[in-house]
Amino acid sequence: MNVAEIMKKDLITIDSNAKISEALSKMRENDIQQLPVMLDNKYVGMLTYKNILRRGSIRTNSRVYNFSIIAPKISQNSDVMEAVKLLMESGLNSIPVFEKEKLVGIVTRMDIIRNINEIHQAPEKTKNFEIMTADVISVDINEEIEESSQKIRTLDEYEIPVTNKGKLAGILRLKEIINNIVMDKQKISYGEFTSGKSKVEIVASSLMDNPISSTEDATISETAALMVKNHLHVIPITDNDSKITGIVGITDILNSIKTGSEEGFYIEISGLEEQDRDLYDITYFMADKFLENISRIIGNNGKLMFYIRKYKAEGKGKYSIRTKLITPKMHMEDDGSGYNYGKCLSSILSNYETRIKGK
Repeated sequence: MNVAEIMKKDLITIDSNAKISEALSKMRENDIQQLPVMLDNKYVGMLTYKNILRRGSIRTNSRVYNFSIIAPKISQNSDVMEAVKLLMESGLNSIPVFEKEKLVGIVTRMDIIRNINEIHQAPEKTKNFEIMTADVISVDINEEIEESSQKIRTLDEYEIPVTNKGKLAGILRLKEIINNIVMDKQKISYGEFTSGKSKVEIVASSLMDNPISSTEDATISETAALMVKNHLHVIPITDNDSKITGIVGITDILNSIKTGSEEGFYIEISGLEEQDRDLYDITYFMADKFLENISRIIGNNGKLMFYIRKYKAEGKGKYSIRTKLITPKMHMEDDGSGYNYGKCLSSILSNYETRIKGK
């Protein structure tokens, strides 16, 4: 299967000089997460909800070119497995598709999920419990959007489960936060919320959608169908009492696809800002040393993922780090928190090493 068979050909684009409010309207009206950015009918970048989320205060008359990013390109004749690799390596939700120098489409993570039965090696045999994340971050129905938005940003996701007394109550979407929290005519209020200056108290229950969930024993084929039907990037996993026992995201399903080039470890870091270069450097350095120590036991290929959240506690900056290690031989999770990022990360990786050597 090649990219042309699954890509979106009817493109909705935005001019680089358009206002960001126009771009948000287009994404909302068409229920899409990204827009190719054009200048004189030529592709110059991609605009995504996530990139808007990462900004501070945003004026509605700001121009799109200030928020667009450069995404890796792919040919429409490329194998779909190449698209899977690029989507995973870039961390983006979509990549532009070209025929020579002309933009002819985009391929998204949802396009992969929509065709999972043809792309995945065993979609009817792989169960949710084999790939799900057990340590679920959620928001309470009465939680203010300020905190909810920070959690979605940390997870680098488009949705987050909403709970009521520990049970699944709904799904909160990133687009609802960005499109509905407007504090005045000058600014998109999400930026004000991130700096702790919210003027209007809006809670998760006022913006959430109805709950959608699956079970641990359901197949990823069934879960993918739920994602496509409900336009979701994550599906909460619940027990018979509606208590959340895990969560399966598009990333989890893509991680389970064998692309044919699994040699080497893939390291993913989410939740940090561009200015956190020192934390990126620390993470990659320590992860490299850790993998060097245990590669003789677990092999030389797999995925190591870090989900990092920064917040204030007792007037000081504190870090929460959630991690996941996936190899052909094992699937582990560990987390920790502390004021010293390096010590916290070191403790988590030491725990992994102890557990692996104890097997």
